[in-house]
Amino acid sequence: MGQTITSLTDMVSYAGDLRRAAKQASTPEAAEKIQRSATVLEKTALSKISQLAPGIGALLDILA
Repeated sequence: MGQTITSLTDMVSYAGDLRRAAKQASTPEAAEKIQRSATVLEKTALSKISQLAPGIGALLDILA
């Protein structure tokens, strides 16, 4: 089947790969699903970052 992504760096990197794949999707519905997956993966990675290092989460909140 698939693989499990555990590294935060891998999560963000794969989310970028998903966003590029969404641009090349054959149908708008597929592009939307892929884009949604990328967003969820990024949010998961960012929430893990803020849990591991609250100072980084606060910094990201300032930048956003």
